Amino acid sequence: MILAHVKYSWQLLSIMAIKGIIFDLDGTLIDTFDTQLKSWREAFEKVGSTLDTDKFANNFGKSYKDFTFSIDPSLTDLDIDEVIHTNKKLMEKRSDEYLLFPESRKILETLNEKQITCMVASSNPRQVSESLLKQFQIDHLFGKVVGPDNVKNGKPAPDMLNLALDHHKIHPSKSIMVGDTAHDVLAGKRAFTKTALILRREEQQNSVSSEPDYIINNLEELIKFLD
Repeated sequence: MILAHVKYSWQLLSIMAIKGIIFDLDGTLIDTFDTQLKSWREAFEKVGSTLDTDKFANNFGKSYKDFTFSIDPSLTDLDIDEVIHTNKKLMEKRSDEYLLFPESRKILETLNEKQITCMVASSNPRQVSESLLKQFQIDHLFGKVVGPDNVKNGKPAPDMLNLALDHHKIHPSKSIMVGDTAHDVLAGKRAFTKTALILRREEQQNSVSSEPDYIINNLEELIKFLD
């Protein structure tokens, strides 16, 4: 079991009458970690830089530009653009390597049956996220899909979450941000939503320090406490 501890205050969720759940995409609904690591590493190598697993895991979830700068602040703007461009091309070529986490489809269908609006706030450009949702045939289960290209500031700023919630006229107190990184948790806190951190890999343990409201091992734990 990955978790060092779990917060058992889930009964509060039912009382709150949750109206909307904002999901991160990579690492939360779709397993892209290994493919992302491989592609980003090759992209950094192309400009003479390096990327180790820990640094990748600790910065994963930021906007592409912020992520690239965090990995190597010495890169020029041209280098950063090249890294991002190379990674996008590699990820497009490797999209068939992505996997939908086993419980994702069932959980999303259950949430829709409960009339809970599902949204996406991902560090991927919106078009990339929409393509992934279509690839796994779950796009019909979502309302608003937001990327950093739709707002001024990406995660951990709250801009993407605010846009999604405003679109559906859902109050932040009636929503949960679910993600697998500290950046997701911080974005949720700054948008005044509840936050749930899903821990699927050992490398994510550092994210616990962001102090999410809830810590889960899989999405099924989220559904269980919404009944």
